[in-house]
Amino acid sequence: MREMSSSSSPTRSRSASSNGDERPRFFDKKAKNICWANAEIIPGRHPERWRKDAAGNVVCKRFCNCNGCLCFEYDHIVPFSKGGESTAENCQILQTRVNRFKSDKDDVDATRLKGFSCDLKFSV
Repeated sequence: MREMSSSSSPTRSRSASSNGDERPRFFDKKAKNICWANAEIIPGRHPERWRKDAAGNVVCKRFCNCNGCLCFEYDHIVPFSKGGESTAENCQILQTRVNRFKSDKDDVDATRLKGFSCDLKFSV
């Protein structure tokens, strides 16, 4: 029987740091909470439910890791594959389809990201 790791964040051996410790691939709950809190609040909408992502898209906290227009994912600003850490300081929320476009790119400006967004208009 295979032993389970006690770490709450999955790791990958190819991402070991210089001191031999493995870097967590995914953001922990604390980092996600800080990341959500740092996202832009939408006036007239409940701040625990609704935010704007880094490209200005409206997303709903309930729809994390799905594919609809209100869905979002936690994104590494500096991609994990390029040395980015899974910390709150390197985290932003992005509409899922925008995050898939961004992939492992860094230095992609918000205007370019917006071009891959769902076009939804909300009224207050």
